[in-house]
This record gives sequence, C-alpha cells and structure tokens, in this order.
Amino acid sequence: MIEEARPPRYRWVIEALLFVALFAQTVTAIAPAPILSPIMRGLHLSLGAAGLVVSIIALCSAVFSALGALVVARLGALRTLLWGIGLMAVGQIASGCAATFGTLLASRVLQGIGSGLMIAPPGALVMQWFGEGERPWINTVNWLSTYVGATCVYAVTVPMFYALRSSWQAVLFTYGVGVAAVTLLWMALGREHESAATHAAGAALTPGASAVRDVLGMRDVVLVALATFGGTWVYQTFAVFLPQFFHDYHGLELKEASQLTAILPLAAIFAAAGGGFGTSFLGVRKPFTWPAGILMLIGGLGAIAMPSVGGIRFSLILFGVGTAASPPAVTTLLMELPGMTPVKMGIGLALIWSAGYAGAFVSPFLGGALASSLGLRTVMLGFLGLQLIPIATMYLLPETGPGRRAAVRIAPATGSD
Repeated sequence: MIEEARPPRYRWVIEALLFVALFAQTVTAIAPAPILSPIMRGLHLSLGAAGLVVSIIALCSAVFSALGALVVARLGALRTLLWGIGLMAVGQIASGCAATFGTLLASRVLQGIGSGLMIAPPGALVMQWFGEGERPWINTVNWLSTYVGATCVYAVTVPMFYALRSSWQAVLFTYGVGVAAVTLLWMALGREHESAATHAAGAALTPGASAVRDVLGMRDVVLVALATFGGTWVYQTFAVFLPQFFHDYHGLELKEASQLTAILPLAAIFAAAGGGFGTSFLGVRKPFTWPAGILMLIGGLGAIAMPSVGGIRFSLILFGVGTAASPPAVTTLLMELPGMTPVKMGIGLALIWSAGYAGAFVSPFLGGALASSLGLRTVMLGFLGLQLIPIATMYLLPETGPGRRAAVRIAPATGSD
C-alpha cells in the first residue's frame, strides 16, 4: 500500500514526452500560416483555398477526436497517442513532398486524423500519473507547450523559408522530420501507469457508448465545449490571417508581419504560466476563466482597429493573455468535477475539442471565402463577436478549487457565532 501511494518518478519522463508531443501537434497545425503567401503563389490558390489548407486539420480533428476517446477506452491512452503522433509525422513529411493542391490537402487530412487521435490521451495520462495536487501545475506546463510551439512557428518559419531557398515544401518537410523524431521518443520511452486507483476508476465506467453518454450529460462539460467552440473560432481566425492582414492593410513585409503576429503566442506563454500558477497558489479557478475572455475580446478589437504598430503590439499582448490565462484553470476545473475519472476526462476533452476544432475549421475557410467580397478587416471584426460565447459560458461554470471549498466549509461556522 505504501508503494502504491508513492508518486512514481517516471511521471516526469512522461510529462517531458507530453510537452514535446503537444508542441509538435501545434507546429504541424499552423506551420503553413506564416508562409501562406508563397504557398498561394506556388499552387495558384485563392485566400479561401489557402485557409482550407490550414483549417482542414481542424475539421479532421473535430471528427477524429471523438473517435480517439473511444479508442482510448478500448486500446489505452498510450497506443492511441502513438497512432496519433505517428500519423501526424507521416502527414507532415508528405506535405513537404506535395506538388499540387490536392496532394497537399490529402497530406493535411492525414495530419488532422493524427491530431484528432492526440486529443484524448494527454488528459488521461496526466490523471494516471499525477495526483490532484500536481495536476494544476502539469496542466499549466502542457498548455505552455502549445503557445511555445506557436511562438516558434511564427518566429522560425519565415527565416527557415529563406534559408531553404524559399521552398515552402522544404520547410514543411523539415518540420515533419522533427515530429517523426518525437514519435520515436514515445515509442522508446512512453508508458501507461496502471495503479490500483486507476483500475478502480476505470472499472466504474463501462467503455464505449455509455461512457460518452455519461459525459454528454455533464452540464459543465457542455459549457466548456461551447466556450471552446467560440474561443477557438476567434483564435484560429487571428492566428491564420493576422500575417496576411498586416501585409495587406499595414504594408508590412512577410517577415515583419510574421514577427508582429508572434507577439500573440509569446504573450500567451507568460499568461498561461501566470494563470496556471495563479490558480494553483490561490486554489480558485473562475477568476482565470471569463475575465480572460473579456481581455481576448478587447485585444482582438485593438489588433484590427489600431492604426499604429505600437497600439497593435499592446492589443496582441492583451489578446495573447486572454487566450492563454484560462485553459490551465478550465482543464483543472474539469478534472475536479464530481465523478470525473481518467476515462471520462479523456472522453470529455475529446468532445470539447471536437467542438473547438469544428470552429477552427469553419473560421479560416469561411473567412477566406468571405474576405474576397467583404474585405479581411470586416470578416475578422465580425468573427470577433463569437468571443461573447466563451465569456458567457465560462461565467456559468462552478468553482471547484480547494480555496472555494474551504470558504464554503468555514461559512456555516462563522454564521452560527
């Protein structure tokens, strides 16, 4: 019993592997965004078709994240993750070999299937390997990996493009080799931790359709899914089109536009750390949820409407802070819901991100199509209105942190005196 209670040291190896896997997932999703103009010229694409190149991964992720939850229940988190990251690596390498729009799109579909299978396993693995006290910190680090990946894409992709003789295929191929290396690391070092607690939790839930029904009946999971849909729609719109917007409306060169956009995920790195550590220290979750959504709305408005580069920089910082301050707290809140288990958490994350990726697919594709008639500025401002959805739904979430529970326990005693 004592050995069962002692945290396994190998959990830190698993966390390091999770960090690089989530980093790779972000890189493969948005790698084409900073070099969208060269891809459009090379393949003779419209902005709508180019948006589809980026957003098709979101569509496949929306479909296959739900499937991934069922695969986790049947095969386990580790094997599901291996399939996911392996398909991402193959698809990314194939993207680097694409010579036509159809070939590139097919390669991105393969990446999207892999990305969808990657959604559920990390949450299940975190609940397997880490105790309640460590999960807020681990969730913070894992969310940081996403924004570190996005920052690297915007900071490195364009210089890499020029270094590789202005070949966008070479850039995508190079990223694919990196993801393949991460796949090999997981094959060599990845493990599942089947403790007695994990077995007990898993035994309480029958895998399959009944498990999905149980999670769909959880009101707070549905609220987070709606929040993720609206927030991801807005974030994906800005992440994909900001470099093009800065190039078209402010006359910035490709490299300058990409570097300016990189402020957004760079600010998000510090915000995710601040939000994650803040929710851990204070023991509360809600102050880091809907107020962050308001910051994202204000920052997005400023990034489009501000005439000066200085004002745009400040707005992008606000947008990045609003984007990243809430996910660590929301992820921890989900893990603290009554009756939540590793299997339910995996299914819940899959369903939540299925909704999120649905928004991420539609926004660049629809936005690129509408921009030809309405203008990119009008489309981005209009899409920003969907940020009201996460503000409202996150406001309705309950407080689950230990700080709130302590206050509730003390209140009756105080009132009786």
